[in-house]
Amino acid sequence: MKRINIMTSCDNNIVRYILPQLVSLEENMSGYDLHYYLVHCRIDPGNVKMLEEFTHNRTGITFHEIKLDDVSLYEAVARGGGPWPCEAYFTLRVQDYMPDDVDRVWYLDTGDIVICGDAGPYYFADFEGNSLIVTPMSYKKDPESGKESLYTRDDILTLADGPMFNSGSYIIDVEKFRREGYESEDYLYLSEALKPHAKHDLFVYLGDQGFLATAFVEDMLLYGYPEIMDVGYMPYNYITSFYGLHKRDPICDPVVLHYDTKVKPWVARFTGEVIDSIIDKPDFITNNLVAPIPQILYMSAQHARHCETWWKYAKDTPIYDEANIRATITAESWLMHYFPVCKKYNDLTKLVTSAGETAGRLESMTDSGERK
Repeated sequence: MKRINIMTSCDNNIVRYILPQLVSLEENMSGYDLHYYLVHCRIDPGNVKMLEEFTHNRTGITFHEIKLDDVSLYEAVARGGGPWPCEAYFTLRVQDYMPDDVDRVWYLDTGDIVICGDAGPYYFADFEGNSLIVTPMSYKKDPESGKESLYTRDDILTLADGPMFNSGSYIIDVEKFRREGYESEDYLYLSEALKPHAKHDLFVYLGDQGFLATAFVEDMLLYGYPEIMDVGYMPYNYITSFYGLHKRDPICDPVVLHYDTKVKPWVARFTGEVIDSIIDKPDFITNNLVAPIPQILYMSAQHARHCETWWKYAKDTPIYDEANIRATITAESWLMHYFPVCKKYNDLTKLVTSAGETAGRLESMTDSGERK
């Protein structure tokens, strides 16, 4: 039986949401010897024990706890990355703590990812000499050929904004990390070197995603690219908001579902039908007229339907009842109070925008008449 090594890293706030992910792995990847590594520095022992007990009687999953004592490197790098905690950067020195028999590891975001198919092809893909295997998520038009191409080293500062790939699901060549001996000083140097060029006041790079993109810009295998030549091909890191935002039909089925919006499944539980009835086709939120409180940013009917997959796996965990009550109450509150305010705000914004455009046209006509 082939072995698959999986790791996640988080703080105490979301550790309980690992449980649905474990259930999804067991149900959909039962043909593998799964080793699940929780890497942390500040999770309560009681929560670790809960995960150990949960996996004890489950077939195919061996749970491992790795507690880091010195996280100074990750804290230093995290200071330039915005709101993401230091745990998001733990993969930078994966060679320090992974057991010797781990040659590669599959990193998954905690909680907001569930597995709904066989991810073996992604995990066992040939690195082709690269340190990472990633799912590309952004492209541009080549100015000379006019064809789509991925971001390159020439766009290093744009890369720091995080468009190159999504870091929710990627594969790390641990053996190469050991051979190359990636040093803490290298990461710290890069973090400092980017600061004078920061485009934003709140962050230098967009979390671990932006930092990894700059650190490994020419050392990543872009899975499915250029064979597919479409960043919409993302079965192993299926971003639930992507197709709604880009107003496209899906070109692949999700194997690794990634709930990348602020509205995680456990935050508010909606059905797709409810979202369809509230959101206007669904431009209510995704038309860039963001509501007063950006909590619902990128919410869509498609995202809501996919969330029911998360709840399907959560139902077999001890957190289901409490999480369901909280998420249902939040959804009902938003339906009654928050969504109507959002709609009024967006309608008003459209009205103001339309009035401004009309005033601009009238002013232009007046100026033109005066010149005559």
